[in-house]
Amino acid sequence: MLLVKTFLKFSDIHGVGCFTSEDIKVGQAVWKFDPILDVELDEVKIAAFPESVRSFLHMYAYGQQTGLMKTFILCGDHARHMNHSDKPNLVEAGDGNALNLAVRDIKAGEELTCDYNAFDTDATFKLQHNQ
Repeated sequence: MLLVKTFLKFSDIHGVGCFTSEDIKVGQAVWKFDPILDVELDEVKIAAFPESVRSFLHMYAYGQQTGLMKTFILCGDHARHMNHSDKPNLVEAGDGNALNLAVRDIKAGEELTCDYNAFDTDATFKLQHNQ
């Protein structure tokens, strides 16, 4: 769940991006997993979906491995359009609460970015196929 106001527009990074509508201060919480808005699906259930749904989830959901279970998180807001950067302006807090913080001040109108490699088990595949 995004904790700041955002909008979508064409991204110079890839396709559509998630942009902030407001200034964000370094250290400010920007996104937090919320099971009411963000959906967690297990790999077995996804396999039963039609190809069109699996393709959508493969593009917009991120994979997580917990023990032997692989799950996918589909953000229920503009966060699903957040693009990858090797120098992201958001990072995970590292406290186990699925919280993303700004690593620097971010100006209104700037694209919000994250490092897929830090949290998505399918990052390598996505980055190879989304260029």
